Amino acid sequence: MIGLKERKRNRASNAARIEELKQKINSEEYLYGAIFRIAQVVSNEIMGLPQGGMQDERQWRESRG
Repeated sequence: MIGLKERKRNRASNAARIEELKQKINSEEYLYGAIFRIAQVVSNEIMGLPQGGMQDERQWRESRG
């Protein structure tokens, strides 16, 4: 069973993680990257390509300048 101290620590950790995610959601660059990655994974699954597919995220970021 989880003790009270550990539960409090988990809540504090979760609160910090939620705050970090809120900041990321407000970052246009982060959202573009996340959307691109989701689209890439779905496309690769549909086309039956190996993980990473034809273009990886690093190449995409470099092409955005």
